[in-house]
Amino acid sequence: MARVFQVIFSVAIGFLLCFSGMARDVRKQRTSPKGVFLTDSVEVGKPVYFSLSVRHSPESEIFFPDSTYDFSPFELVSQRTFVSSTDARGTLDSAVYHLISFDVSKVQKLRLPVFVFQKKDCTAVYTAPDSVLLIKSNNIDLKKKPVLKEETALAVLSREFNFSMLIGSVALIIGVVGSIYWVFGRDIYKQWQLLKLQRRHLEYVRSFNRLMRSAREKGNIKDAEKAIIIWKNYLERLEKKPFATYTTREIIDNMPDDALADALKNMDSIVYGQGRSGNMETYLEVLKTGATRLYRAKRKFVLDSPIA
Repeated sequence: MARVFQVIFSVAIGFLLCFSGMARDVRKQRTSPKGVFLTDSVEVGKPVYFSLSVRHSPESEIFFPDSTYDFSPFELVSQRTFVSSTDARGTLDSAVYHLISFDVSKVQKLRLPVFVFQKKDCTAVYTAPDSVLLIKSNNIDLKKKPVLKEETALAVLSREFNFSMLIGSVALIIGVVGSIYWVFGRDIYKQWQLLKLQRRHLEYVRSFNRLMRSAREKGNIKDAEKAIIIWKNYLERLEKKPFATYTTREIIDNMPDDALADALKNMDSIVYGQGRSGNMETYLEVLKTGATRLYRAKRKFVLDSPIA
C-alpha cells in the first residue's frame, strides 16, 4: 500500500512541475512588444517619432534598442525612455524614438525588437512592422529638367560697414601723425609752450590794466590791492615759486631790482596805510614792467632750451 501511495505522489509532483514549466513558457510567450509610428506620413529630412512599448512580468528584465542599433531606413536622432509602471497586468516599459529619414521610398517600414534577458543571453522579440508614407512636398524630381526664368528686377542690397577700410584709414592717420611728430615733434612742443606763455601773459596784462585804470580814475585802493594780488599770482605761475605767499622782502630777494623794491615798499604804504598817493599808477607800472621782463626771459629760455 505504501508502495502505491509513493507512486501516486511521484506522478502528482511530475504533473505539477510540468504545469509550472508550461506556465512559465506561456508568460514568456506573452512578452509581445508593440511598435507604431505616431504619424502616418514623413518628409525627407523631417523628424518622425516611433513608439515602442512592452508589458511583461515584473521578474523579467527587458532591454530596448539604443544608438548602436541599426534603424534603417531611418537614422536615430534621440531616444526618450519612460519610467516603468507596474500593476496587476504586469510591468509596462516604453520609449519614444526621434527618427529622421533621407530615403525616397514611397512606403518606409520599421520594426524594432525588445531584448528579454535570460540566463546566458538575450532573446530579441520583434514588434509587428509599421509603415509611413513619404510626402514628396520637399522632394526634387531629378527627371524633370529645371526651367530658367528671366529676372530683370534689380535686387536691393543692404549696406554693410567696411571695417577693413576703417582700420586702414585709422592706421594711415596714425602713421601720418606719428611721422609728423617724429620730424617736427620738438618744434611743435616748443611752439605750444610759447603759445601757453603768451596766452597767460595776455590774460594777466588785461586784468592788471583794468584794475590799474580803475585805481587811477577812482582813486580806489582796493583795486590797487587786487592788481598786486594778480601780479603775484602771475609771477607764481611763471616762475613756479610761491610769490602769492611771499612778503615784500622775499619778493625783493628773488627779484633784485631797486626800482621794483621801491615800488613794492611804496605800494605797501598805500595799501596798508590807506593813504592816497599821486604816484600809485607809476608804482603799478613798475610792477607791470618787472613781470613783463620775467615773461620775456622765460620765452627766451624756452626758445633756447633743447627738448629731450
